[in-house]
Amino acid sequence: MSTDYAEMERDFVASLKEDTGRDLAAWMIAIRGCGHSDRNAIIDWLRHQGFQFSWASWLERIHHNGGRLIYGGDPGSVPPPARPRPPEATRHGPRPFEIVQRPSPPPRELKPSAPPPRSGIERLLADAKGLRPLADLVLREIGRAIPGAEFNAQGSFIVIGKPQPFAALLPSPKALRLYASFGAAGIHRAKPADAVNKSASTFPDVLLLDDARSIDEDFLRLIRIAARL
Repeated sequence: MSTDYAEMERDFVASLKEDTGRDLAAWMIAIRGCGHSDRNAIIDWLRHQGFQFSWASWLERIHHNGGRLIYGGDPGSVPPPARPRPPEATRHGPRPFEIVQRPSPPPRELKPSAPPPRSGIERLLADAKGLRPLADLVLREIGRAIPGAEFNAQGSFIVIGKPQPFAALLPSPKALRLYASFGAAGIHRAKPADAVNKSASTFPDVLLLDDARSIDEDFLRLIRIAARL
């Protein structure tokens, strides 16, 4: 039986007041008054309020949709690939929502350089499971930082090139590994690739990514260095 994401969304919204002290309308007002307009900044702000990444992403998308539900009453909407686990509730502040799959953004939200949907890439992204939303964010931000970047599935990797490969993303449920050559610029963030996974990649350095806050300006700087821009 397929998951009814419209029903799950309605349950999430209905439980907001009890679990967080604010209903949907109050959260929409809070988001408008949080001082952020960038979508990633809003998601990060929501995470500091106690939401896990994917629920923060969902709430931000409702805000971006004018306060209207994404799935509404349409149970036929295409759901994210991962099946969510039931959230654990608490009476002492926002509940630590279990990560669910962030719905893929509509085509109009994709930048021209974002990776095209390909079955091979989708298969690899599915390997990230709960970190799939973060993997989507990593690829999208690389696409924005490197216009014209190409994304291809090769073995267990999503290889990124322009056109020569300059990085490779290895999705997994515990952490995303981004392999590249950062040189001296990556000394404070990157690790030697062979110390993490001896057979993973031909690139010498690796970034371990498990939080959206790590996709910052310094991350984009390292990506540009890896691409030799």
